[in-house]
Amino acid sequence: MLFLTVSLFVLATIVSFTYIKPATEAINLKLAKKFAKVVRIPKIPPQTTSFGETLYFWEMETTAAEVVGVNFRHSTGFSKSQDKIEAILELPPSGDASIFAKVLPAIVADSQSLSASQDIEKANFDANKEAGYLSIRLSVKPETKQTTRIIWNFDKNYFLEDISDEYAKLQRIPEPVLKNLYLFQKLIIDLSGV
Repeated sequence: MLFLTVSLFVLATIVSFTYIKPATEAINLKLAKKFAKVVRIPKIPPQTTSFGETLYFWEMETTAAEVVGVNFRHSTGFSKSQDKIEAILELPPSGDASIFAKVLPAIVADSQSLSASQDIEKANFDANKEAGYLSIRLSVKPETKQTTRIIWNFDKNYFLEDISDEYAKLQRIPEPVLKNLYLFQKLIIDLSGV
């Protein structure tokens, strides 16, 4: 019994770190490059990653030395059944919407999205083939009509041209096993402090 347990642990470690970790990291890296058409993500590692979502956080400063935090998160598409990928740029809960509005031109790379965020009355929420998204949604602060969140919806197929090999690697593993191995490697990394 001990031999079987040790063997399973070793096998899980090998598969998690030589197969799943490289594939998921490559997917997140390539997704970030594709999202550059809508959001200028600084060259920073994600703050947190999970099986279903990746989160980036950074701060932006205006020319008047006002600072505001920025969250950018996106779904990963690791799940076989997930055919849509959502990307969200948002003001953190304690942030100032007026400062966020000032830094949006420096963050939002897509002119249609930027225009929509600056003038919701004339916003175009339709698909944009050049940027790759199917639609845009906004959340605004009701009192000031300032945008606090931009949500882009993408078809997963849009990303497959560049990421199909990595997604295919993950899809060879049954999803419950994949999720558990992903969590296993995250737990090992967290425990080791790497």
